Amino acid sequence: MAVETINFGFLLVPLQLLDLAGPMDIVGNISHDTVEKYGGKELAKTAPQINFFHIASTLDPVPLTGGFLAKPTTTLADCPQLDYLLIGGPDPAYAANLPQDMRDFIVERSKSLKALFTTCTGGLVAAATGVLDERSATVNHTLSEAGREIGPKVRWNWTLNWVVDGKFWTAAGAVAGMDMLAHWVEVSYGKDLLNFSTMLLEYQPRDVNGKPVSYMNGLGDIVEV
Repeated sequence: MAVETINFGFLLVPLQLLDLAGPMDIVGNISHDTVEKYGGKELAKTAPQINFFHIASTLDPVPLTGGFLAKPTTTLADCPQLDYLLIGGPDPAYAANLPQDMRDFIVERSKSLKALFTTCTGGLVAAATGVLDERSATVNHTLSEAGREIGPKVRWNWTLNWVVDGKFWTAAGAVAGMDMLAHWVEVSYGKDLLNFSTMLLEYQPRDVNGKPVSYMNGLGDIVEV
């Protein structure tokens, strides 16, 4: 059976580092080469080959939190076709004054994506483009006022860890974004790959209500919590 190949993009704006790194590692751990190397050939049969793209207006480094500089691998103009795109969280002021090229890219790409993910204030970025209008969504739960100002037509949810409305997956804070991507791994590729990914990180995901879910410990046993 041929290995599925997917293109996964991360939009580089001046965001919180964990919004990018956390979900990226959840997804990266199920990439075919990683699973084959650390989990064996049998488990790797179910794992996709993942091409990662880090996208910005130019190829200049983008400042993230903690003084980290992220180097884009492609520009908005040159980015290839994507299956998935994740938008992490910048300062709300950035979302309120979203550059036109970012706005156009999100609107156009959302038409062909299998899923658009947002984490934390990345939901404000998506809301600013109008793609979340009349949809259920969430953002960092401390930012209800900004959400209503930037996305007045969005049906905001201020209680759930993440919200899925069609192809639009929006998460609350940074770790909620990791939980959301863990859930996406499970529904897309199964619990075995989810357990493998979270085991490598020694990370225990939470459900949509913020409650811990089953995970696999280092000995390969399922632990109920």
